[in-house]
Amino acid sequence: MKAQAAFEYMLVVILVLAFLVPLWTYMLSVNKEASDELSLSYAKNAVESITSAADLVYSQGPPAKVRITVFIPDGVEEVNITNRTVNFRVAFSAGVTGIFALSRARLNGTIPTKRGTYWLEIEAIDHVDYDINIQQAS
Repeated sequence: MKAQAAFEYMLVVILVLAFLVPLWTYMLSVNKEASDELSLSYAKNAVESITSAADLVYSQGPPAKVRITVFIPDGVEEVNITNRTVNFRVAFSAGVTGIFALSRARLNGTIPTKRGTYWLEIEAIDHVDYDINIQQAS
């Protein structure tokens, strides 16, 4: 009699696990997809904020300066600010993609790639090589 009860309990546990394991796997994949989409959205928002502020400062000319705050999401491997382009190289579960935005001004600068919220200083300068300098505010 004890063996039958133990077998029935084991059978119930197996049936519950057979239901929960696929459900758990599905929930993990949905969570990862949502996290990837959120990171890409944050990266796109950061790139567009930087170029928008650079265009504003460019339209005002030297010595115009503005400070903005941007959020750098997880997965940003590289930030490249050259010529008229701000380009983020973002890694996510499906691979690596580039998120970029174009500006009217020639750009130069560096910003961190580590996840976090940063203040950036965007300044119009009178220089031969570039018009707008972008750097982390101190």
